[in-house]
Amino acid sequence: MIAAPFSLNVRYSLFYLCCMVVIAFFIWKYQGSNGSFVKWLLPKEVYRHKSNLLDIKLFFASRVFAFLGLFSAVFFPTTVAYTLLVNLTSADFTPPPITWTRTLVVTLIVVVASDFCKYWAHRAHHEWPFLWPFHAVHHSADVLTPLTVQRVHPVEPIIRNLLMTVLVGIVQGLALYAFIGQINVTTIGGANAVYFIFNALGANFRHSHIWISYGPILERILISPAQHQVHHSVAIKHHDKNYGSIFAIWDWMFGTLYIPTEREKLTFGVSDGTGKPADQPYPTLIAALVSPFKESWQACAAHMKAKPGMTQPVSAGLPAMTTGFSLWLDVLRAAAAFAVLFGHMAHIRFTRGDYYFLREWNIASDAVVVFFVLSGVVIAYAAGRDQTLGRFAFNRITRIATVLIPALLMTLIFDAIGTRVNMTAYPERYYQALPLGEFLWRGLTVTNLWTGTADWVRLGSNGPIWSLSYEVGFYLIFGSIMFLHGALRLVILATLVLLVGLPVLALFPAWWLGVMVWRNAEAATGSRPLRARSWLMAIGSLAVLVTLKASNLPQFLEYVTYTALQPMSHHAVLVYSNEVLWNSIIAICIAIHLVGVRRLAMNAPQPEEGRLVRAVRWVAGGSFSLYVMHYPTLHLLDATLPETLPAYDLWLLGLTLTVCFVFAALFERTLKPFRLYTKTFGNRMAQAFATPGQTKSPML
Repeated sequence: MIAAPFSLNVRYSLFYLCCMVVIAFFIWKYQGSNGSFVKWLLPKEVYRHKSNLLDIKLFFASRVFAFLGLFSAVFFPTTVAYTLLVNLTSADFTPPPITWTRTLVVTLIVVVASDFCKYWAHRAHHEWPFLWPFHAVHHSADVLTPLTVQRVHPVEPIIRNLLMTVLVGIVQGLALYAFIGQINVTTIGGANAVYFIFNALGANFRHSHIWISYGPILERILISPAQHQVHHSVAIKHHDKNYGSIFAIWDWMFGTLYIPTEREKLTFGVSDGTGKPADQPYPTLIAALVSPFKESWQACAAHMKAKPGMTQPVSAGLPAMTTGFSLWLDVLRAAAAFAVLFGHMAHIRFTRGDYYFLREWNIASDAVVVFFVLSGVVIAYAAGRDQTLGRFAFNRITRIATVLIPALLMTLIFDAIGTRVNMTAYPERYYQALPLGEFLWRGLTVTNLWTGTADWVRLGSNGPIWSLSYEVGFYLIFGSIMFLHGALRLVILATLVLLVGLPVLALFPAWWLGVMVWRNAEAATGSRPLRARSWLMAIGSLAVLVTLKASNLPQFLEYVTYTALQPMSHHAVLVYSNEVLWNSIIAICIAIHLVGVRRLAMNAPQPEEGRLVRAVRWVAGGSFSLYVMHYPTLHLLDATLPETLPAYDLWLLGLTLTVCFVFAALFERTLKPFRLYTKTFGNRMAQAFATPGQTKSPML
């Protein structure tokens, strides 16, 4: 963040600003302007304007977002290009010779493709109602200065970077395959050189009061500073014109080009739709960051109301959730959480290998698959209960966030203490030290295992959070399938498939089996054969699973996966899904078991709320906390507890359970009041930052 003013990768660096001053001086001399050059270059009415003060605040806000990796995490076209190139080239592929001509061609292709994406991303932010509020922050500038380029809502560069990652990455990969045959640093450097020239020759004049026109011929090829200033004008004739970044040919081709014939008097800001400037919609930094979300949601709601085919409600599953089935889900949930805990405690570094047979049985990994099937059941039930996309999204976000955020903070604290006391308790295989920004970004977005966006990472010592990365991907895919409709569903699903990556997709069918359990189960009526079949499903499926486990089938199926993916490492490709075939068999058996149990529970007497039932509910109610907090707690205790402590294993288990269930009492069991508070706070924020609907584009 501190180095940004000295970086040649940002337009507002000191070098480019100095270039701007030099060029401005020659323009001032050429125009024969009277008075001081400094006053002409830095007029008080521009640089002391309230709008410029907000530019400065948003500039620093954007640097914070950039420091946290918010923008770079979704911008990796070179990675896409490399992946495509690897899949296109075979073992006997001979790359063509690298020449300056070929390198120049690829460089130009990449620059042109990048600019093409920027044109359409920019145009989409004007013409799509739900995107306009985020771009309106930029257009709300009443005066233009070089820092106005950073007057952007963080959502806008994220969307642009995602588009460029996919399209530019594909184009770059194809171009490299056709002309060079390998990733070539020179082509990337060549593209950077083009932007260096673009910035050095006056890109900062685009957001300034200094009018520079290239003339009617050149302005059909390149966007001049004057043309971009016209783009910021509130005049009706200037609406939705000159979207281009470097090249004007896109505006020329697609009918959005405007070439001024003389210097025009321009008024900047957002308009009221009649060509007159509207009141400043974002007078404060908080309003600029918060209000666009509200306005975007209102635009989406209006669009969905006008076109109900974009979304659809989800009906509740029939018959309803019974107490008996709900209780059994809690039993399995609690059992799976303890299986994961015991499976991890059995590591040699924690308990000397005394319980290593639990590691050999791999109960922790198998238990996570059980979690996935249970999650599919619960989420399918929740979707029917919530019925609308908004309620479903709110409930899923709050359920994850109330536990995940404090778990990440506690992981940072526990790891900081433990690594200082005894670093040997944190072996490299089970602990990954990450920069704070990357830890928070990958952790809070739960994308640490989304290999479609970047390499997977372990969040400190909290390895089990990998499954949350899978879970969130499953929720998003499920929500798109169930709540969206038409073209929007296809676009969102395609985007998610690209983002989550192969490991998450590999276990999605296992999770979806849980959805099928809820949506397709039928009651076991009084028919004796049907009851017998339900008992067979409930008990026989578990017996088959145990038999297959004892027959060494998991090892054989992993060997099949290993062989199928050679010469690539199946661990590198699938990460935690390396046992996908065996995991799928677990999911099938558990799904059959749950179908049988659900059928039986429909006609069985409902269990009374006695001590045993309350105990099961209580343990299950803290299972999420137990899952996400046990591993960093085990590492901390391993680093701090003296090994000579009598009954060491019991102390290790007892303290771990104490930490996890105290954590659950503070965060997981307070979900209902947190949701109530969040709704109340959200309503107050919406009222506080409510602004009249402003629009610059006549198409909105």
